[in-house]
This record gives sequence, C-alpha cells and structure tokens, in this order.
Amino acid sequence: MTTESSWDNYARLTPAGRQGPPPPFSWTVHPGHGPGAELLDVDPGASVLELGCGKGNRLAALAALDVHAVGVDISAVQIAGGRARWGPALELHQADAVHFLRHTAAEYDAVYSVFGAHWFTDPDVLLPAVRARLKPGGVLVLAHLAPGGRFETHGPTASRSGPGTVLRWEGEAYQWANLLTDHEFLTPSVCTIHPPHRSTAAPTVVLRSWG
Repeated sequence: MTTESSWDNYARLTPAGRQGPPPPFSWTVHPGHGPGAELLDVDPGASVLELGCGKGNRLAALAALDVHAVGVDISAVQIAGGRARWGPALELHQADAVHFLRHTAAEYDAVYSVFGAHWFTDPDVLLPAVRARLKPGGVLVLAHLAPGGRFETHGPTASRSGPGTVLRWEGEAYQWANLLTDHEFLTPSVCTIHPPHRSTAAPTVVLRSWG
C-alpha cells in the first residue's frame, strides 16, 4: 500500500467536522487549549503554508484573520474534503510536501506543520526544501506528540495506527532543535503543551525557528 493510499484511507475514517466557522487554531488535539495562531507571528496579508493540511481546518482559521492560507497534503481525499468545505477561502494543493516545495516559486512568511508532513518525512530532505521557500525572517513552527521513549530522528521509528502503515520520525525536542540548526534555521525554541487536566493524552512538543 502506498503512502498516498494509506492517507486516503485515513481521511475516509476522519470526520469532516461540523459546518460553520472553523474551530479555534490549536497546536494540539484539544481545540482551544494552549497557544494559538500568534506563534506564527504574521500580519494580515501574510502568506502562510501548512504542510500536511488535511481538510484545512487550521488554515480556515488563519484565512479568517485575512492571511493568504495555502495548504498541501498528499491525500486527494483530504484535499477534496477541504475544497468542498472551505471553497476559495483556501489555496489547497494535492502533492507530496517535498515535491511541492521544490516546484513552487512562491515564498512564505510562515510555514507550519501540526502532526503533519514533518513527522512523516525525512527531516534531512524536508527541512532544506522548507528553508528555500521561507522568506528571510520567516517563521517555521512544528508540532507533534512527545516521543514514546524513542530517541532516534534519523530513521522511521514508529508505525501509525490505522489502515496501512505510515512511518514517522520521532525524537526528543533537543534533537529536532539540532536538526533545525544543522539546516540553517535560527534560534530554535521549544515549548511543551501538556494536555488538559485529567486527559491521558501525550504532551505536544512545539518547535519554533526562523529563516
């Protein structure tokens, strides 16, 4: 099974969400919990790219702030769902993230990924591609669950549950910070967002750096 078809199957099992306005922008699986879009540090009119945008809910929250919201996702099912729900408010592309970055001429004020393409793509391949499309002084923000006792980042270390097998790169925050520095991103910082009280979910690690 290809990665694309795996994510298409996952998309078919993922609820489309309620109609109406987008949920609040969140870096975690808990809507409204923790910091929001302010971590992107962008003004109205800025161009923002999400890697692994799914059906575009976070992008729609940004579009409501008058940001030019662009998303890329490998799953045609996800992109079709996003276009059906959000229409022309979002610029959505069905493509592998690295392929898109290498073939677009656009530059972005901010790039981000939430449990998205950065978690499932070799960082030594993805990060240089992001760096080339990020405007000088632009921000990169990456969010993923804290690793489950594994310490490798240079290889796929865990399989994603659900139909098909999708491998992800896992590592401690300092390892990701080192990778960002290695690929010429500046002043990486890390914050950990713990889940709401009584939740058994893993903490979310958010890394922020500049081009």
